Amino acid sequence: MKLVFKKNENGDVSVTMFKGTAEAQFSYIEMIKALLAGEALDCDYDESISKEEQAQINDVLKEIENTAKENRDREHGY
Repeated sequence: MKLVFKKNENGDVSVTMFKGTAEAQFSYIEMIKALLAGEALDCDYDESISKEEQAQINDVLKEIENTAKENRDREHGY
């Protein structure tokens, strides 16, 4: 799953989600489902997202990925 981050006209960060080549409205539920299914996240950042903002987003996504992996491992008895 690919996530593309950019800022909108108001300066708020928005996310677009791609499953394969299909663009979809971002959904936390779909992202979590994908992580629990073992999919990896691939992120891309528009130039409007600063390096500091990218680092913050990466930190949050890493925490979410780790939690999903722990839950997936627990379900499989690892």
